[in-house]
Amino acid sequence: MRIFTRVLPLALAATLFVLASACSSGGGGGGGDSVSADPLEVLAASAESFQDEVQSLEAELQIVINIGGLDIDTSAEMAYQAPDQMYLTMAVSGLGEYEMLVLGTDIYMNVPLMGWIAFSLDDVGLEELGLDAQTLQDTFSDHSLVDYAALVQSVGGEVEDLGDETIDGGTYRHYRGTVEFADLSAAFNDTVGASEDLNLDDISGPLTFDVWVDTDSYLPYKLTAGGEFDYGVDAMVFNATMLFTSYNEPVEIPDAPQEVVSLGELFSGLFDGLEGLEGFE
Repeated sequence: MRIFTRVLPLALAATLFVLASACSSGGGGGGGDSVSADPLEVLAASAESFQDEVQSLEAELQIVINIGGLDIDTSAEMAYQAPDQMYLTMAVSGLGEYEMLVLGTDIYMNVPLMGWIAFSLDDVGLEELGLDAQTLQDTFSDHSLVDYAALVQSVGGEVEDLGDETIDGGTYRHYRGTVEFADLSAAFNDTVGASEDLNLDDISGPLTFDVWVDTDSYLPYKLTAGGEFDYGVDAMVFNATMLFTSYNEPVEIPDAPQEVVSLGELFSGLFDGLEGLEGFE
């Protein structure tokens, strides 16, 4: 019984993509001449400097998914502090607001109608939540929800250099390429089992991938991704916009909440309430 992935699977799947990009696209102050550099070399430098140098960042995220005419909007704000701290707030149309706080091996999720739920990477039964302890551990030790280097390597065709553009008072170099949705999905460290629950492995087609990077450090300021894919008998239209700030600056990570329900208490209450219901497995 995958509690979380049955309650908000689509929102979590969207958030996986966003967190992956937010955490992994950051680069350190490697610097260079983005005007003369090959676009793929710029993206590769971003991935390398992220692994070596980025210690913190903040991100503002907006995602719109349309499946068969139904819009699902997700907005989120995230703060990340290496090596293993993260705070995410997320609002999903029709589902409410959610929070996730990661403090090392201790994880807290604030879910509507349930409140704060606390668990650890060492807990037994994480698979019942659609979570994998090793995947989560790898995610935090790698500073990312995605294998960013593999994603850069999967960029297909020629990456366009669209020149300098001014955004929010800053000057950034604009690059455009394509990424296959299957490659994007394969690059995920799927911490909440959303790819399996949503059959994302069956989706194929190109995403248009746009990145605006600082002309000196290669740090991305804005990233957008969009595409349309077959999804069963319907079509899925995916669009995401991300802004990145506060690289290697102090970020605010809250303390652990005081009023929480442990994983054991959650399962005990759920099973007690569901016992005897017809069809319960």
